[in-house]
Amino acid sequence: MIGTALCAYGLSGRVFHAPLILAEPALSLRAILRRSGADGTEPAGVRVVADFQAILDDPAVELVVVNTPNALHFPMAQAALAAGKHVVLEKPMTVTLEEGRQLMAQAQAVGRLLAVFHNKRLDAEYLTLGRHLAAGDLGRLVEVEWHYDRYRAHVTHKAWKEDEQPGAGTWFDLGVHLVDGMLRQFGRPLSVAAEMRSLRRAEGATDYFDVRFRYADHRVVLRSSTYVREPGPVLVAHGDKGSLVIPKGDVQEAQMAAGVKPGDAGWAVVTTPAWLHTERAGAVVREEVALEAGRYQDFYRNVADALAGRAPLAFGPGPAFEALALVHRAIEAARQPGLPCDIAYE
Repeated sequence: MIGTALCAYGLSGRVFHAPLILAEPALSLRAILRRSGADGTEPAGVRVVADFQAILDDPAVELVVVNTPNALHFPMAQAALAAGKHVVLEKPMTVTLEEGRQLMAQAQAVGRLLAVFHNKRLDAEYLTLGRHLAAGDLGRLVEVEWHYDRYRAHVTHKAWKEDEQPGAGTWFDLGVHLVDGMLRQFGRPLSVAAEMRSLRRAEGATDYFDVRFRYADHRVVLRSSTYVREPGPVLVAHGDKGSLVIPKGDVQEAQMAAGVKPGDAGWAVVTTPAWLHTERAGAVVREEVALEAGRYQDFYRNVADALAGRAPLAFGPGPAFEALALVHRAIEAARQPGLPCDIAYE
Protein backbone atom coordinates (compact mmCIF):
# COMPACT_ATOMS: atom_id res chain seq x y z
CA MET A 1 0.00 0.00 0.00
CA ILE A 2 1.11 3.55 -0.75
CA GLY A 3 1.66 5.53 2.44
CA THR A 4 -0.13 8.87 2.12
CA ALA A 5 -0.16 12.06 4.21
CA LEU A 6 -2.59 14.99 4.29
CA CYS A 7 -1.23 18.50 4.87
CA ALA A 8 -4.48 19.92 6.27
CA TYR A 9 -7.70 18.67 7.83
CA GLY A 10 -10.19 21.42 7.12
CA LEU A 11 -13.05 21.06 4.65
CA SER A 12 -10.97 19.61 1.83
CA GLY A 13 -9.13 17.16 4.05
CA ARG A 14 -12.07 16.05 6.16
CA VAL A 15 -14.79 15.92 3.48
CA PHE A 16 -12.87 15.15 0.29
CA HIS A 17 -9.37 13.74 0.61
CA ALA A 18 -9.50 11.59 3.73
CA PRO A 19 -12.68 9.68 2.74
CA LEU A 20 -11.43 9.17 -0.82
CA ILE A 21 -7.98 8.01 0.30
CA LEU A 22 -9.54 5.62 2.81
CA ALA A 23 -11.82 4.27 0.07
CA GLU A 24 -8.87 3.40 -2.18
CA PRO A 25 -7.44 -0.05 -1.30
CA ALA A 26 -4.02 0.76 -2.77
CA LEU A 27 -3.50 3.75 -0.45
CA SER A 28 -2.92 3.94 3.30
CA LEU A 29 -3.54 7.23 5.12
CA ARG A 30 -0.55 7.40 7.48
CA ALA A 31 -0.42 10.98 8.73
CA ILE A 32 -2.36 14.25 8.94
CA LEU A 33 -0.71 17.61 9.53
CA ARG A 34 -2.62 19.64 12.16
CA ARG A 35 -0.65 22.46 13.73
CA SER A 36 -3.32 22.84 16.42
CA GLY A 37 -3.08 19.15 17.35
CA ALA A 38 -5.54 16.27 17.18
CA ASP A 39 -9.16 16.84 18.20
CA GLY A 40 -10.54 13.33 17.86
CA THR A 41 -12.26 13.86 14.51
CA GLU A 42 -9.41 12.30 12.55
CA PRO A 43 -9.74 8.75 11.18
CA ALA A 44 -8.80 6.09 13.72
CA GLY A 45 -5.22 4.90 13.59
CA VAL A 46 -3.90 7.86 11.61
CA ARG A 47 -0.95 9.70 13.14
CA VAL A 48 -1.44 13.45 13.69
CA VAL A 49 1.68 15.60 13.42
CA ALA A 50 2.15 19.30 14.14
CA ASP A 51 5.13 19.88 11.86
CA PHE A 52 5.39 19.45 8.08
CA GLN A 53 8.97 18.24 8.43
CA ALA A 54 7.69 15.16 10.26
CA ILE A 55 5.86 14.15 7.09
CA LEU A 56 8.88 14.83 4.90
CA ASP A 57 11.10 12.76 7.19
CA ASP A 58 8.73 9.78 7.40
CA PRO A 59 9.96 6.99 5.09
CA ALA A 60 6.53 5.33 5.26
CA VAL A 61 4.98 8.34 3.49
CA GLU A 62 5.38 8.13 -0.28
CA LEU A 63 2.55 10.43 -1.36
CA VAL A 64 1.92 13.91 0.09
CA VAL A 65 -1.41 15.67 -0.48
CA VAL A 66 -0.90 19.44 -0.38
CA ASN A 67 -4.42 20.67 0.40
CA THR A 68 -3.40 23.86 2.19
CA PRO A 69 -4.30 27.50 1.37
CA ASN A 70 -3.38 28.39 -2.21
CA ALA A 71 -0.28 30.44 -1.40
CA LEU A 72 1.28 27.42 0.34
CA HIS A 73 0.86 25.01 -2.57
CA PHE A 74 4.14 25.95 -4.23
CA PRO A 75 6.56 25.93 -1.27
CA MET A 76 5.09 22.78 0.28
CA ALA A 77 4.99 20.84 -2.98
CA GLN A 78 8.52 22.00 -3.73
CA ALA A 79 9.70 20.70 -0.35
CA ALA A 80 7.85 17.40 -0.75
CA LEU A 81 9.32 16.76 -4.20
CA ALA A 82 12.78 17.62 -2.88
CA ALA A 83 12.25 15.02 -0.14
CA GLY A 84 11.51 12.37 -2.76
CA LYS A 85 7.74 12.29 -2.27
CA HIS A 86 5.04 12.05 -4.91
CA VAL A 87 2.60 14.97 -4.68
CA VAL A 88 -1.11 15.61 -5.09
CA LEU A 89 -1.92 19.33 -5.23
CA GLU A 90 -5.28 20.87 -4.50
CA LYS A 91 -6.52 23.16 -7.22
CA PRO A 92 -5.42 25.70 -8.30
CA MET A 93 -2.04 24.00 -8.60
CA THR A 94 -0.23 27.25 -7.75
CA VAL A 95 -0.98 30.95 -7.52
CA THR A 96 1.36 32.08 -10.30
CA LEU A 97 2.26 30.56 -13.65
CA GLU A 98 5.97 30.69 -12.88
CA GLU A 99 5.41 28.61 -9.76
CA GLY A 100 3.53 26.07 -11.85
CA ARG A 101 6.35 25.89 -14.38
CA GLN A 102 8.91 25.35 -11.65
CA LEU A 103 6.95 22.54 -10.01
CA MET A 104 6.43 20.71 -13.30
CA ALA A 105 10.12 20.97 -14.10
CA GLN A 106 11.09 19.82 -10.61
CA ALA A 107 8.76 16.81 -10.67
CA GLN A 108 10.16 15.75 -14.02
CA ALA A 109 13.75 16.24 -12.86
CA VAL A 110 13.33 14.09 -9.73
CA GLY A 111 11.09 11.52 -11.39
CA ARG A 112 8.12 11.96 -9.08
CA LEU A 113 4.41 12.03 -9.80
CA LEU A 114 2.69 15.43 -9.62
CA ALA A 115 -1.10 15.32 -9.80
CA VAL A 116 -3.74 18.04 -9.36
CA PHE A 117 -7.09 17.39 -7.68
CA HIS A 118 -9.43 18.53 -10.45
CA ASN A 119 -12.22 16.32 -9.14
CA LYS A 120 -15.01 18.31 -10.81
CA ARG A 121 -14.24 16.37 -13.99
CA LEU A 122 -15.86 13.50 -12.11
CA ASP A 123 -19.06 15.41 -11.28
CA ALA A 124 -22.48 14.24 -12.44
CA GLU A 125 -23.14 17.28 -14.64
CA TYR A 126 -19.74 17.09 -16.34
CA LEU A 127 -20.16 13.37 -17.09
CA THR A 128 -23.77 13.83 -18.23
CA LEU A 129 -22.86 16.64 -20.61
CA GLY A 130 -20.08 14.49 -22.07
CA ARG A 131 -22.51 11.61 -22.58
CA HIS A 132 -24.95 13.70 -24.61
CA LEU A 133 -22.24 15.45 -26.61
CA ALA A 134 -20.81 12.05 -27.56
CA ALA A 135 -24.28 10.79 -28.51
CA GLY A 136 -24.84 13.77 -30.80
CA ASP A 137 -28.06 14.72 -29.01
CA LEU A 138 -27.31 18.45 -29.20
CA GLY A 139 -25.95 18.54 -32.74
CA ARG A 140 -23.54 21.36 -33.49
CA LEU A 141 -22.87 23.08 -30.18
CA VAL A 142 -23.86 26.76 -29.99
CA GLU A 143 -23.69 27.80 -26.34
CA VAL A 144 -23.00 26.35 -22.89
CA GLU A 145 -23.71 28.18 -19.63
CA TRP A 146 -22.15 26.64 -16.53
CA HIS A 147 -22.94 27.91 -13.01
CA TYR A 148 -21.26 27.48 -9.65
CA ASP A 149 -23.69 29.54 -7.57
CA ARG A 150 -24.07 29.61 -3.79
CA TYR A 151 -25.65 31.72 -1.09
CA ARG A 152 -22.89 33.01 1.20
CA ALA A 153 -24.10 36.33 2.58
CA HIS A 154 -21.45 36.54 5.28
CA VAL A 155 -17.71 36.76 4.81
CA THR A 156 -15.79 33.91 6.44
CA HIS A 157 -12.71 34.22 8.63
CA LYS A 158 -10.53 32.68 5.92
CA ALA A 159 -8.36 35.55 4.74
CA TRP A 160 -6.79 33.48 1.97
CA LYS A 161 -10.23 33.09 0.40
CA GLU A 162 -11.91 36.39 1.27
CA ASP A 163 -9.23 39.11 1.25
CA GLU A 164 -8.02 40.76 -1.93
CA GLN A 165 -4.69 39.02 -2.37
CA PRO A 166 -3.08 36.80 -5.03
CA GLY A 167 -4.88 33.48 -5.37
CA ALA A 168 -7.94 34.53 -3.35
CA GLY A 169 -11.59 34.68 -4.35
CA THR A 170 -14.12 32.47 -6.07
CA TRP A 171 -12.57 32.79 -9.52
CA PHE A 172 -9.43 31.04 -8.26
CA ASP A 173 -11.30 28.71 -5.89
CA LEU A 174 -14.29 27.71 -8.04
CA GLY A 175 -13.68 29.17 -11.47
CA VAL A 176 -10.59 27.06 -12.04
CA HIS A 177 -12.82 23.96 -11.75
CA LEU A 178 -15.14 25.27 -14.46
CA VAL A 179 -12.23 26.27 -16.70
CA ASP A 180 -10.66 22.83 -16.35
CA GLY A 181 -13.96 21.17 -17.22
CA MET A 182 -14.41 23.46 -20.22
CA LEU A 183 -10.93 22.64 -21.53
CA ARG A 184 -11.50 18.91 -21.16
CA GLN A 185 -14.89 19.01 -22.92
CA PHE A 186 -14.28 21.57 -25.65
CA GLY A 187 -10.56 22.21 -26.00
CA ARG A 188 -8.87 25.59 -26.16
CA PRO A 189 -10.93 28.78 -26.59
CA LEU A 190 -9.86 31.66 -28.81
CA SER A 191 -10.66 34.67 -26.60
CA VAL A 192 -12.18 35.68 -23.28
CA ALA A 193 -14.22 38.57 -21.88
CA ALA A 194 -14.86 38.83 -18.16
CA GLU A 195 -16.54 40.72 -15.35
CA MET A 196 -15.43 40.07 -11.78
CA ARG A 197 -16.80 41.80 -8.69
CA SER A 198 -16.69 41.77 -4.92
CA LEU A 199 -20.34 41.95 -3.85
CA ARG A 200 -20.01 41.58 -0.10
CA ARG A 201 -17.11 43.93 0.61
CA ALA A 202 -15.89 47.00 -1.21
CA GLU A 203 -12.30 45.77 -1.25
CA GLY A 204 -12.72 42.02 -0.82
CA ALA A 205 -11.75 39.17 -3.10
CA THR A 206 -13.85 38.24 -6.12
CA ASP A 207 -17.15 36.64 -5.13
CA TYR A 208 -18.98 37.14 -8.44
CA PHE A 209 -17.80 36.36 -11.93
CA ASP A 210 -19.25 36.23 -15.42
CA VAL A 211 -16.60 34.93 -17.81
CA ARG A 212 -17.30 34.32 -21.50
CA PHE A 213 -15.02 32.22 -23.67
CA ARG A 214 -15.28 32.28 -27.46
CA TYR A 215 -14.62 29.24 -29.62
CA ALA A 216 -14.71 29.12 -33.40
CA ASP A 217 -18.34 27.96 -33.49
CA HIS A 218 -19.71 28.25 -29.96
CA ARG A 219 -19.52 30.16 -26.69
CA VAL A 220 -19.02 29.02 -23.11
CA VAL A 221 -20.24 31.19 -20.22
CA LEU A 222 -18.95 30.49 -16.71
CA ARG A 223 -20.82 32.21 -13.88
CA SER A 224 -20.81 32.28 -10.11
CA SER A 225 -22.36 34.48 -7.45
CA THR A 226 -22.43 34.30 -3.67
CA TYR A 227 -25.93 35.83 -3.61
CA VAL A 228 -28.01 33.08 -5.21
CA ARG A 229 -30.52 31.90 -2.64
CA GLU A 230 -32.82 30.29 -5.21
CA PRO A 231 -30.54 28.55 -7.69
CA GLY A 232 -31.28 28.00 -11.34
CA PRO A 233 -29.89 25.21 -13.51
CA VAL A 234 -26.25 24.33 -12.95
CA LEU A 235 -25.69 23.73 -16.66
CA VAL A 236 -27.53 24.57 -19.87
CA ALA A 237 -26.23 23.54 -23.29
CA HIS A 238 -27.80 24.43 -26.65
CA GLY A 239 -26.98 23.08 -30.09
CA ASP A 240 -28.57 23.23 -33.53
CA LYS A 241 -30.35 19.95 -32.80
CA GLY A 242 -31.22 20.06 -29.13
CA SER A 243 -30.85 21.42 -25.62
CA LEU A 244 -29.76 19.89 -22.33
CA VAL A 245 -30.80 21.44 -19.01
CA ILE A 246 -29.33 20.11 -15.76
CA PRO A 247 -31.27 21.67 -12.86
CA LYS A 248 -29.37 20.15 -9.95
CA GLY A 249 -25.71 19.30 -9.73
CA ASP A 250 -23.51 16.70 -8.14
CA VAL A 251 -24.22 15.28 -4.67
CA GLN A 252 -20.88 13.70 -3.76
CA GLU A 253 -19.64 16.57 -1.57
CA ALA A 254 -22.89 16.70 0.41
CA GLN A 255 -22.86 12.93 0.80
CA MET A 256 -19.28 12.78 2.06
CA ALA A 257 -19.99 15.63 4.48
CA ALA A 258 -22.83 13.46 5.84
CA GLY A 259 -20.57 10.41 6.15
CA VAL A 260 -21.66 8.57 2.99
CA LYS A 261 -18.67 6.90 1.32
CA PRO A 262 -17.91 5.54 -2.14
CA GLY A 263 -19.51 2.13 -2.40
CA ASP A 264 -22.32 2.91 0.05
CA ALA A 265 -25.93 2.52 -1.09
CA GLY A 266 -27.02 5.53 -3.15
CA TRP A 267 -23.47 6.83 -3.52
CA ALA A 268 -23.27 9.67 -6.09
CA VAL A 269 -26.82 9.13 -7.36
CA VAL A 270 -28.56 12.40 -8.32
CA THR A 271 -32.30 11.84 -8.03
CA THR A 272 -33.31 15.06 -9.83
CA PRO A 273 -33.33 14.33 -13.58
CA ALA A 274 -32.05 16.52 -16.38
CA TRP A 275 -34.13 17.56 -19.38
CA LEU A 276 -33.17 16.70 -22.95
CA HIS A 277 -35.06 18.35 -25.83
CA THR A 278 -33.88 16.97 -29.16
CA GLU A 279 -34.81 15.10 -32.34
CA ARG A 280 -34.76 11.38 -33.00
CA ALA A 281 -35.70 9.81 -36.33
CA GLY A 282 -37.36 13.06 -37.41
CA ALA A 283 -39.50 13.37 -34.28
CA VAL A 284 -39.08 16.02 -31.60
CA VAL A 285 -38.47 14.47 -28.19
CA ARG A 286 -38.54 16.19 -24.79
CA GLU A 287 -37.70 13.80 -22.00
CA GLU A 288 -36.27 13.41 -18.54
CA VAL A 289 -32.82 11.81 -18.48
CA ALA A 290 -30.94 10.46 -15.50
CA LEU A 291 -27.65 12.06 -14.60
CA GLU A 292 -24.50 10.00 -14.65
CA ALA A 293 -23.34 9.04 -11.18
CA GLY A 294 -20.28 10.99 -10.10
CA ARG A 295 -16.99 9.17 -9.61
CA TYR A 296 -14.72 11.08 -7.23
CA GLN A 297 -13.22 7.75 -6.17
CA ASP A 298 -11.65 7.48 -9.64
CA PHE A 299 -9.15 10.22 -8.78
CA TYR A 300 -7.12 8.32 -6.20
CA ARG A 301 -7.64 5.05 -8.07
CA ASN A 302 -5.94 6.68 -11.07
CA VAL A 303 -3.13 8.09 -8.90
CA ALA A 304 -2.51 4.64 -7.41
CA ASP A 305 -2.60 2.99 -10.84
CA ALA A 306 -0.20 5.59 -12.26
CA LEU A 307 2.25 5.02 -9.40
CA ALA A 308 2.06 1.26 -10.01
CA GLY A 309 2.58 1.68 -13.75
CA ARG A 310 -0.87 0.30 -14.57
CA ALA A 311 -2.28 3.45 -16.19
CA PRO A 312 -1.23 6.91 -17.38
CA LEU A 313 -1.92 9.77 -14.99
CA ALA A 314 -5.22 11.39 -15.99
CA PHE A 315 -4.84 14.36 -13.63
CA GLY A 316 -1.35 15.53 -14.47
CA PRO A 317 0.00 19.06 -14.08
CA GLY A 318 -0.03 19.99 -17.78
CA PRO A 319 -3.81 20.38 -18.13
CA ALA A 320 -4.00 21.98 -14.67
CA PHE A 321 -1.38 24.53 -15.73
CA GLU A 322 -3.36 25.31 -18.87
CA ALA A 323 -6.46 25.93 -16.76
CA LEU A 324 -4.44 28.19 -14.46
CA ALA A 325 -3.20 30.16 -17.46
CA LEU A 326 -6.79 30.79 -18.57
CA VAL A 327 -7.71 31.85 -15.04
CA HIS A 328 -5.00 34.51 -15.23
CA ARG A 329 -5.98 35.58 -18.75
CA ALA A 330 -9.58 36.08 -17.62
CA ILE A 331 -8.37 38.25 -14.73
CA GLU A 332 -6.54 40.41 -17.26
CA ALA A 333 -9.70 40.59 -19.37
CA ALA A 334 -11.73 41.71 -16.35
CA ARG A 335 -9.54 44.82 -16.11
CA GLN A 336 -11.00 46.00 -19.42
CA PRO A 337 -14.70 45.04 -19.14
CA GLY A 338 -16.52 44.41 -22.39
CA LEU A 339 -13.36 43.99 -24.43
CA PRO A 340 -12.45 40.41 -25.36
CA CYS A 341 -8.83 39.36 -24.97
CA ASP A 342 -7.22 36.92 -27.37
CA ILE A 343 -5.56 33.90 -25.78
CA ALA A 344 -2.03 32.74 -26.57
CA TYR A 345 -0.87 29.28 -25.50
CA GLU A 346 2.54 28.07 -24.40
